Amino acid sequence: MSRRFRWILAGIVTAAAAIRLYRLDHFSYGLDEILQAYWLHGSWDFFWRSLRFDGFHPPLDYVIDRFLEMLHPADAIRKIPSLLWGAGTVAAFGALLARRAGETAGWVAAGLLAMAPFHVRFSQELRPYSLSLFTLCLALYALVRFLERPGAVRLAAVFLASLATAYALYTAAFVLAIAAAALLLEDASGPPGDRRRSARRFLLWSPAFVFALWLAYLPWWPVFREAARRPPMAARAAISLQRADRILSFFTFSPDDGYRLHAGGWFFVALVGVGAWLAISRRGLRFLAAWGLGGFAAIEILGQLHPHFDFSRRFVPAGPGWIALAAIGLAELLRRPVTRLAGAAALASVLVLDVRGLQIYFREGRADWRALADYLRRESRPAEKIFTENQYAQLCVAFYLAGPDWLHEALDGGHPARDLPNLEGEVVRLNWSWAPGSRAWLVLAGEPRHEGLRRWAEQFPAFPFPRSEHAILHRLDPNLRAAALGAAR
Repeated sequence: MSRRFRWILAGIVTAAAAIRLYRLDHFSYGLDEILQAYWLHGSWDFFWRSLRFDGFHPPLDYVIDRFLEMLHPADAIRKIPSLLWGAGTVAAFGALLARRAGETAGWVAAGLLAMAPFHVRFSQELRPYSLSLFTLCLALYALVRFLERPGAVRLAAVFLASLATAYALYTAAFVLAIAAAALLLEDASGPPGDRRRSARRFLLWSPAFVFALWLAYLPWWPVFREAARRPPMAARAAISLQRADRILSFFTFSPDDGYRLHAGGWFFVALVGVGAWLAISRRGLRFLAAWGLGGFAAIEILGQLHPHFDFSRRFVPAGPGWIALAAIGLAELLRRPVTRLAGAAALASVLVLDVRGLQIYFREGRADWRALADYLRRESRPAEKIFTENQYAQLCVAFYLAGPDWLHEALDGGHPARDLPNLEGEVVRLNWSWAPGSRAWLVLAGEPRHEGLRRWAEQFPAFPFPRSEHAILHRLDPNLRAAALGAAR
């Protein structure tokens, strides 16, 4: 890579870090982040029990955050590792594309990933997605360097990055296997040269490489097997154009899941299509189609075989491959003098659409449970019970009202700082939990919604909190208790 490219890439990575640092503490954690923060507290025994109980996420990101927790960080500081992994992903991704598709494609790909709303979002989350994308891109980059010039140190880099990916996110390891296999097969069938010899030798010894990875993964293998044998947590998602529209929208310019694909999104999809055609037709780039398109298809097949909650973030490991294909199409326009102006206009259009998506994300893209918790802290007395509609609301309110030790104290037989019973949607539970003559509170938020409980709560004063996932807080006044519970029978 030229010095000029290194300077350009360094500037893009610096800008990516600055974007991800912006408003890092503007929103509170979401439920998944809150659960991760809960597990980081308490004893090491509680920590490992929590990870094994969850089972759906490998431990690497959690272990790193656990050591950071020794510094007693604030919410924003806990997100710093994700920010660093996100900026590192941009660097590794740009370097990978530069080596396989040319420096123009490298800096274009890095710029697109730096501005991509979905990647900015996960670089600001206390979740394992940012780390898994970094290790995935790093593993592919290390593999490319090894094929260019084999050596023990470079092979060790491939091994460690691949192992880290498996310990960071299952689906990321699955997508890495697909992309790496496509890369090796492509180079092994290429023209005579050092790269073909390296690829064929790696494929010959790949069973030993995979076996070594499996041996290193043995400490977590029983947890993975147990999680894979569990019954599905959700119904199988329907394969429909509407669902595909929602998922593709998330990986174009949408600030969150649930948006529809607009005209700008279709433009990006067209760029990906052009890039896919170019990648398939050119030797050395076909692995990008396997990564971007094959990765989406493979994760969808896994979801159909073993259904899980239908969130677009399940497809995140395929996201960089998707962006790489768009970058190839743009780079092709930028390379040719005749089409350079059109390429610059197309790139500028994509970046403008990215900025619009980021503006929405930074303004309203996340929930903030702190607003509701702060109100309860001011208006409620410590002895007053705070009831919740479901466990979702219970965990979120407790984290910001009682603190991150609440779950550990509640599960390990301690005395939580606040009493926050979960009604599970049943009014009848209030008969023995809401003491006569005492004031209490009821939080309606999250999933599942219980319409019967919500209708019953309408007779009490309500305080809406739109920023806290549209939560509604009801003040349960003691003078209405007997009539309200009597009517509920």
